[in-house]
Amino acid sequence: IDSLAYLRVIRNVKRGLETRSKIIRVLKRRKVASISEISKIVNLSYSAVRRQLIIMEQDGVVMRVERKWKLTGKGQKSLDPYLRVN
Repeated sequence: IDSLAYLRVIRNVKRGLETRSKIIRVLKRRKVASISEISKIVNLSYSAVRRQLIIMEQDGVVMRVERKWKLTGKGQKSLDPYLRVN
């Protein structure tokens, strides 16, 4: 499960975490993708992907670019201090 899948705006349950992790992996590889493209790649319904993207947008993890979506980088930045080894 990707660390960006954990959101502050909702209760994080396993199914949602897994779905968001799949979406995040697609966006890390493709940089920008539409809901249709993501849903085909992760083999989930359009509505399931859309629902998760909207929640992720509210938490600032993704943003819309015209009719496509991309990662904002916000999630990675907030974890960096905890992941650094001195």
